[in-house]
Amino acid sequence: MSDERYEIRGKIGQGGVGAVYRAYDTQLRREVAIKRVLADEGYEDSDVATRNLLKEATALSSVQHPHICTVYDAGMDKEGPYVVMELINGKTLDEMVERGTLTYDDFREVAIQSQEAMIAAQDLDLVHRDLKPSNVMVCWLPSGRFQVKLVDFGLAKFSAKPSLQTIDHGDAVFGSIFFMAPEQFERTPLDRRTDMYSLGAMYYYSLAGTYPFNGDSAPQVMASHLQNSVQPLHELRPDLPQWVCDWVMWHIARDMNDRPESARVALEKYLADEAAATQGGAAASLRTGPQLIIPATSAQANKPASAVDSKTSPQSISPPGGNKTLTSSQPVRPASAVTGSTAVQPARPQVTPNANVSTAPTNTAPQTTPEEEIENTQDAPAAPPTSQGLSGSQKKMLIGGLSGAVAILVAVLVVQSSSGKEAEEFNDLVGQVSDLTAKDLPTTEKQFQLLVDSLSESDIKNRNAIFRRLYLAKAVGNYSPDAILLELLRANTLTGEDKQNLVICIGKRGEPEAMKELLQFAVDNPDEPSARFALEAASKNASESDFGTFINILSETTDSTINQAAERALKKIISNSRRKNTLADQLIGAFDASLDSNYKLTMIRLLGTTGSDAALNKLTSNLKSQQSQERIAAATAFADWPNDEPFNILIDAYEEEDNSSVKERILKSATELISADRLHDPNEIESYWVTLSGYANTDSQKSRIITEAVRANQAWSVIILNSYLDSSHSKRIRDLAGRGLKKLKK
Repeated sequence: MSDERYEIRGKIGQGGVGAVYRAYDTQLRREVAIKRVLADEGYEDSDVATRNLLKEATALSSVQHPHICTVYDAGMDKEGPYVVMELINGKTLDEMVERGTLTYDDFREVAIQSQEAMIAAQDLDLVHRDLKPSNVMVCWLPSGRFQVKLVDFGLAKFSAKPSLQTIDHGDAVFGSIFFMAPEQFERTPLDRRTDMYSLGAMYYYSLAGTYPFNGDSAPQVMASHLQNSVQPLHELRPDLPQWVCDWVMWHIARDMNDRPESARVALEKYLADEAAATQGGAAASLRTGPQLIIPATSAQANKPASAVDSKTSPQSISPPGGNKTLTSSQPVRPASAVTGSTAVQPARPQVTPNANVSTAPTNTAPQTTPEEEIENTQDAPAAPPTSQGLSGSQKKMLIGGLSGAVAILVAVLVVQSSSGKEAEEFNDLVGQVSDLTAKDLPTTEKQFQLLVDSLSESDIKNRNAIFRRLYLAKAVGNYSPDAILLELLRANTLTGEDKQNLVICIGKRGEPEAMKELLQFAVDNPDEPSARFALEAASKNASESDFGTFINILSETTDSTINQAAERALKKIISNSRRKNTLADQLIGAFDASLDSNYKLTMIRLLGTTGSDAALNKLTSNLKSQQSQERIAAATAFADWPNDEPFNILIDAYEEEDNSSVKERILKSATELISADRLHDPNEIESYWVTLSGYANTDSQKSRIITEAVRANQAWSVIILNSYLDSSHSKRIRDLAGRGLKKLKK
């Protein structure tokens, strides 16, 4: 590194194997952050540290996005390798949470901006693997709005295929264990869903002020992750909309297949649910099924449902000096650079922050443009929550105790009210779940009944282990475990979380006849909280004979989560049916006969999956409805069409539409229709994309088209990208198109 070019002005921070310095670039006359590998911190292989640092530079330089730090330079000099990055003057997300949990409006911005950043990274098959609040910087623009930037891709890996967690530095797992996904502890292959889990844990922390998976030692924290012992977010933040809490919990599902497939899917789901909530409807969830979420046993699980520590009550993110000009609701936030989904800002619920806490951050706002703002790359671990944090010595114990901890994850239970022999047998049965790889555990009828009977004893604390043992039970002898569980459900002796987990346990066991009973349970108890999980389980084995049942559920409950589960099940049934025309006729009949607007909107959305002539005519008619909600629902339905047939219908509707929100949805559906993996007309696809590019008039829409053109990698992709290089488009779009062309050439 040239001493003449970079003037070191002080150390910013230091991590396990690297230090970050504030410096001044004398050539470009700007402050920068310089990261170096430490040579004297006990790192066994300096060559590995060097490679990791340069790997970080390569990873970051490949991602150009306003919500990800920018790498300016990298190289080697006499002191070793270095990376020159932008320097951000701001606060880390955990520092913001220390003074108060996020309000709905501020969380919305954090969620959208961080998801957009991960979309850009995932488009390059980049897995961060170390997402946590201390790696999220919050800085302020001159306008007073705040901007989120993801930092420290030091553990990032380009991986189109799943990869294993890297183990280095004394066999310690890098990253914060409070935000690591279960597969990172198990050292099984990682992919983008690993990052989605960490994002979810980070979101939970920013809203609740406590870690979702907590404990007093490394084994306890790991057990909490591996057993998915987490208190539902809505119990800690009842002021938030239910769909927001569900969206966060979706990210931290134990099973990778139950999480958002990608940041793009997660962001589109968030915006769809927000729009549906604004319109009074129920957006279809993308979650693939229920999880066995068992009540947490750590201290954090026992926190009163609606209690949020006064020190971490919801606080707005304010700029320096506390003059919050645009950050409260972020009304003029730029459109999404990748998804094209945030140009239209739906109205959202207002959450009133606690008026008793008004502390504002004291850092200085940078007087620079977004492109010139620079990153304060920090390696420090996440700060502990105010209400349930750990001391520095405890943190060291957590990291140091990772190796070999899995063997002691589950404590042995004691049933004081039982005989000594029964207590010993019970403890032995439940203790078997300490083996986290265990499955199909042999269980006699007497043993199974012993486990079931224990649920009626109020002094049994570790009930999550009991439900897990019931789930893993394999019958020894002539009896049906599922029949016993269903009898317990019919008896209706369990309440609250126990009843919910009983339903989930039956569903996870997956016995076909039991699924029929779960469906009937949902029909008979449509407003039961457990009905949602019963529907999720039943939908996995739903057949066409269940079509009418799910339709009736939609007409009998106003619970949005139940409606979402039923709508997902109906989509699956329609997709697998060979009688789509008949099902389309039934949906149209249900639409015409109903007076309930939300029910009618659901029928419209479902029609797109059928792909029938009758559905085509009905949806075309709905696009001309006097009700804007019906026009949006019809456009949404066409995005699910099995081929390109509705494209010209959507374009005609776009030309005739006056409502900007509807126009946005129509153009988005047209883009989804021709970019999805479905039957396309090879003779028309190029003209479709050229048409779309001509109608795109916002940077958000243009960015989405550019992204899809690069993804398609066809001859027409070059035509589309070249069309965005002239001066009639913004610099941002021209740069994005230019980068796309370079990627296509590679």
